[in-house]
Amino acid sequence: MTAMLISAVREDLCLDYTHTVSWRGGDAPIERLKDTDDLLKWIERNAGMEREALRRIGRWTRDNPEDAQALLDEAVTTRETIYRILSAIAEGKPVPDKDFARLTRAIAETPPRNALARSDGHFAWRIADLRPIAAHLLAPVLWSAGDLILAADRRRIRRCANEECLWLFLDESKSGTRRWCDMASCGNRAKARRHYSKIKQA
Repeated sequence: MTAMLISAVREDLCLDYTHTVSWRGGDAPIERLKDTDDLLKWIERNAGMEREALRRIGRWTRDNPEDAQALLDEAVTTRETIYRILSAIAEGKPVPDKDFARLTRAIAETPPRNALARSDGHFAWRIADLRPIAAHLLAPVLWSAGDLILAADRRRIRRCANEECLWLFLDESKSGTRRWCDMASCGNRAKARRHYSKIKQA
């Protein structure tokens, strides 16, 4: 559909993508990808893709609503596949064969990143053909997921100990014992619950 540049891919980009659902373990999980506009906005803010190319994709989604819905459905399926795989790794469990096969197929469908380009004093991947399919729009996310899975034996992938949250994160603490996705949110919630429990018992 169109050529574009993609900047360097962050290692934890795939984790950020799974965070488009909040409070997975709660009674009312919060879905942030409600339509293709939400998806494209997230990609623009996080995935290092050119704004104009994404705007062209946006116009295509408005002209093709049924195809756009199929694109969104596939993007959400991809997110949940990545989450289940990395969650299994975080728990030390086997990666489900079905999910692994789905992810490898999606990675195989991404556009080749075999050409470098200069862009405003930086370097980027030049993608010759960006098509309106999930594997192309989520290419940086999929590359990130593949790279992180390959590095899983030396990168501490964790799942938040808050059973209502369950976000995934990389534990970069010196002790390697981080339990919460964010001490300011889930960590403080746990502290508050423990404090309340102590007061109640007293």
